[in-house]
Amino acid sequence: MATVFSSEPEIQKQRGKWAVRVSGYDSASGRRRVRQLGTFETKKAAIAHSRLFVEGRVGGADETVGDFLTEAWLPSKEGRVEASTLEQYRWAVNGHIIPLIGSVRLRDFSPEVADRWVRDLCAVPEDGGKARLGATSTRTVRKVLSMALEEAVERGRIPRNPVLRTRPPKPVRQTSKLGWTLVEAKTFLAAIADHRLYAAFQLCLVTGMRRGEVLALRWEDVDLDLREVHIVQQLTVERGVPVIKQLKTESSDRVVAIGSTTAEVLARHRELQRSEAEYADEAWEDTGLVFTTALGNWIDPNNFRRLMNDLIVKAGVPRITPKGLRHTAQSVGRVVVGDDKVMQERLGHSDVEITL
Repeated sequence: MATVFSSEPEIQKQRGKWAVRVSGYDSASGRRRVRQLGTFETKKAAIAHSRLFVEGRVGGADETVGDFLTEAWLPSKEGRVEASTLEQYRWAVNGHIIPLIGSVRLRDFSPEVADRWVRDLCAVPEDGGKARLGATSTRTVRKVLSMALEEAVERGRIPRNPVLRTRPPKPVRQTSKLGWTLVEAKTFLAAIADHRLYAAFQLCLVTGMRRGEVLALRWEDVDLDLREVHIVQQLTVERGVPVIKQLKTESSDRVVAIGSTTAEVLARHRELQRSEAEYADEAWEDTGLVFTTALGNWIDPNNFRRLMNDLIVKAGVPRITPKGLRHTAQSVGRVVVGDDKVMQERLGHSDVEITL
């Protein structure tokens, strides 16, 4: 049973975007079939894609993996996913998929080709050099290709997704610590007690807030009388620029209770910030954020990570990442709270399986 597409592509406006479709018929049943070739932000992009289809460069028998990814899949993601997610897709496609298998015809792409591609990504050269990608990054790139080919199946380009018939490389065993013990966390906090951002690290370790959530926290989101912190936004980096954005999911948007000690730490931090603002005078930028630079501006997440590394060396505790602060809060809190569902809500996980 095959579908024959013989008509010219049609361009239609759909929910604020431009969809390119081609009609045909099922050779066995004679029923009309419609294949969507792509959805685009502008009519101009849709027209350009329809021309490529007519010329046989996309959507036809000679369409390559690279053609589909660059002309159909990536454009369809613009405006539909977070900018940081789109950048990751482009990194995978332009850096590690197209250079190795972009010229392979989409219809000829097989599990064997996918296996060889994965091996080439993480293989160590014979001269002893460095592999193109590590196992973790290879798994990420493979996942991106699998997502794209799943859409190729949905659009009728190929009958099935070859990547699903392969296995990803084994993950590298974690040798560094994910988080601290309670004793190590207390040692770290004691060592940095006089630092101006002590309260930020205290809040991370007590609440399990993400780094971006802590750095985007506003004073209007903190109620010291009720001892509550409302987590409603995050600070992310897009193309090297820090940007404050809304949280991705409803479960991430949450209210977290804090104890009297943490409330007192935040109160002292507010007084410290007021002193800094008075000292900076006209140079102070009133962003309304709880944790800022010495001039009131937002803190770059990468600078926060570098600062944390320096403070870890000073404290003499095992090195962990900012995400490790969250892991510490999760592991210690799970023992104290004893309820995984409560911890799921506190950490803002969409599924309790993530917490477990």
